[in-house]
Amino acid sequence: MVPIVSLDVVGYSRLVERNERQTLRLVQRVYDRLIAQTIGAAGGKVFKTMGDGLLAEFNSVVAAVQWTADLQRQIHERKIHAPGGDLFQVRAGIVLADVLVAGNDLYGSGINLAVRVQSHSPAGGICITKWMYQYLDGTIDLPFVDMGPTELKNITKTVRIYTWHPAGIARPQQADSPPPAPPSNRPSVVVLPFDNLSGEADQSYFADAVVEEITATLSRVKDFFVIARNSAFTYKGRAGVDIRQIGRELGVRYVVEGSVRRVGERVRITAQLVESDAGSHIWSNKIDGAVADLFDLQDRMAAEVASAIQPSIRRAEVERARKKRPDTLAAYDLVMRSLPHLWSHSPEDNAEAIALLERALALEPHYGLAAALAAWAHGQQVAYNWTTDFAAERRAAAGLIETASMHVADDPTALTALASAMMMLGGDVAQAAAFADRALELDPNHSWAWMRRGWGHVYLGNPEEGLIAFERSARLSPMDPFAFNVHLGMGLANFAAGRPQQAIAWAQRAMSERPGLTWPYRDLAVYRAHHGDLAAARADLEQFQRAHPDVSIASIGDGLRFMYPSLLARYLQGLRLAGLQ
Repeated sequence: MVPIVSLDVVGYSRLVERNERQTLRLVQRVYDRLIAQTIGAAGGKVFKTMGDGLLAEFNSVVAAVQWTADLQRQIHERKIHAPGGDLFQVRAGIVLADVLVAGNDLYGSGINLAVRVQSHSPAGGICITKWMYQYLDGTIDLPFVDMGPTELKNITKTVRIYTWHPAGIARPQQADSPPPAPPSNRPSVVVLPFDNLSGEADQSYFADAVVEEITATLSRVKDFFVIARNSAFTYKGRAGVDIRQIGRELGVRYVVEGSVRRVGERVRITAQLVESDAGSHIWSNKIDGAVADLFDLQDRMAAEVASAIQPSIRRAEVERARKKRPDTLAAYDLVMRSLPHLWSHSPEDNAEAIALLERALALEPHYGLAAALAAWAHGQQVAYNWTTDFAAERRAAAGLIETASMHVADDPTALTALASAMMMLGGDVAQAAAFADRALELDPNHSWAWMRRGWGHVYLGNPEEGLIAFERSARLSPMDPFAFNVHLGMGLANFAAGRPQQAIAWAQRAMSERPGLTWPYRDLAVYRAHHGDLAAARADLEQFQRAHPDVSIASIGDGLRFMYPSLLARYLQGLRLAGLQ
């Protein structure tokens, strides 16, 4: 039986998000000055360090408790400030338990117990078990408070725990209460160490490399916050840890887990996305390849996970926002609620999206993503002939574009929405394409940015480059809500390249994917007229005019003025051939 001390930095994930470099330096400084320089003299030895904590063994129960109390007093008295202004605090748990020795490391149920007990410690304090308390039996002058029998995760019996704090406050953290969410509008995700199912220990390095590549790739996605690798790898080798527990401990909504299996010269990488609150699976996939292509496999899995997770998390966040009461909605929730309306591509839904985004901007006037999406919604009003007052829509969008341009920063989704708005409103298409390019520099796997880059190429007179971009978008995210719009783009690209028959096929495919759309009949009328099928072109135009009775050649030309002149002229000519005046 040896005393085991478990230490953990309070709110580590939030601190890393605010400033990872400063947080790592602060943790290292505390470790060097307050732990490494003193623990040996107290009879202690650190046998495992993690990004936000450590485990240590002592040769004396009294020494373990006294050293930990001295550490907490020093941190408390120094009032060390962490990034963002919060006080730097540590939780401590101490237990007396059997352990297994393997080289310089310790294993066994005692280690698990120490971590569980530590999670109930008050921030800046200590938590010990009944056995520790009885062992001390008044030998140390610390006023521990009896917190009664407590349920610990993965421990079959309740454990009576006692807490102490240098300020005299001993309020335990409730294990079932999630830590405060990161101070950000973004949901959070962690990529856990993948299981090595190869049966060969030396293959674990490859599983770790896959995780590091996926983590690095996801970190470029600004739609959500990715927990640093160091925190994620504290769970390596901890079999049976509940996903919900991990979500609570790291303060994350989503968890990526997976495995790597090698059989002969073949490798299979499997990954899945899990929602941490309920433990429900959202997405999963596997990739097979040759051992000789290990690095390419890592890149492929990283790209595929990132591109699949982005719309998957977005849909999950939309559903989360839908379940909230209207009076509790924050700006972020309102943006999430607006997305299905934006994706619906109908005038009624688009108007509802604008209303939701206006509410979000009333709460946060400098919310770049909300401003960019609202500008894009006004752009859809114009490009799809959902209004007769183009000037009013462009005036409303002008201020939103200005706000978005100032506040989108390095958010690829906001940059893409801004590019979409500028294109649809007849602005500078080259500048809009540059915004899409910037989004792809930040996140090369952003399928919407590739789609928008495809439209930009077509509008600027480069249809073949546009097709390449559209194909990249479709490959990255075939389940994306915008997939049908990619196919409409491929239709226009083929029309611009002089292939109206292929254009018809792509437009029909898009409409079969999204029944109920009416504005693409306009495209079909153009393509069929140029293909020589005037009867079908007139029928398509009639379908379009039923939903848009007031359109004219002049209004459509004004709405589509972002197209390069010769393409716009051919497009309008097709409408004239179909019978539009």
